[in-house]
Amino acid sequence: TKIKPYIKVKKSNGNYIEIKQGTFYMQSWSINDYGDVNVTALDGAKILQEIKCPEIICENYSLVAIIRRLLDSIGFTNYKFNLKDTDETGIMTPLYWWTDDTKTVWEHIQELCRDSQMTAIFDENNILQFYSRDYLYSKSVTNWTMYRDKVNNNLPNIIEFNKQDLPSANKVKILWQTPQ
Repeated sequence: TKIKPYIKVKKSNGNYIEIKQGTFYMQSWSINDYGDVNVTALDGAKILQEIKCPEIICENYSLVAIIRRLLDSIGFTNYKFNLKDTDETGIMTPLYWWTDDTKTVWEHIQELCRDSQMTAIFDENNILQFYSRDYLYSKSVTNWTMYRDKVNNNLPNIIEFNKQDLPSANKVKILWQTPQ
């Protein structure tokens, strides 16, 4: 069973927009005596977690080529690599790399990502996105367009914005919630 949740947000003009939260696949569900339903669903990784890895051996393949070969060997083509131009020299190229047919495809992808400091996630459109470390921590500036429209009574995209720089040494705070 495919589950495609979304958040319905009402705009100032009375129309609604739907914000997709992703595509999930039901793993288990239950109903109690009061009619409450409990559903456990996983994102697109569920498919990769169920497929045992075929036997593959690669000699002098880059990390990107290894992942492409691994995913293409099982017919999975719904992925995208997000790399910086300078990543081509920083992407590791092991002399030899091979699969273990007792592990799943997802386990091999996680090992490759951990060894190379890449991130693999499924986005809201169910596309497996790979992000290199350099891409995630890029120092390039993003231009944000902020407006406040009093004339047309449209909601502003920024209601309030406060910025405060606090110096800290090697401090990273990550707030994360599992997609269930």
